[in-house]
Amino acid sequence: MAKEVLSIKISTSWRPGMTPQALYDATRRSWKLNRSRIANVDTVLCIAENEVKEVYTVDEWVESMDEGRVEFVGRPASEEIRQHWMNVELSGLLNKNGHLRYISLV
Repeated sequence: MAKEVLSIKISTSWRPGMTPQALYDATRRSWKLNRSRIANVDTVLCIAENEVKEVYTVDEWVESMDEGRVEFVGRPASEEIRQHWMNVELSGLLNKNGHLRYISLV
């Protein structure tokens, strides 16, 4: 199966000037995700205001303290990956009402 990137919209948590740690915490925590599908995800995009605010490399997916949900443990992606995605406007790819979207990489 092809690798996928997961975009996570943090619209309700987003505030201009968020610290890197606050941005990471808002992006990584407690999502209802298909466990077999996230096995193919090693990059997560943090989306707010329809653009990529940060890019993370996933080290592992773990059970969340919220039942039936998962979260990732990761770190900011390499500069090469970040340069590819950062500040990219994604409104055409995002679900209007959903917080999550898988992007397949061919």
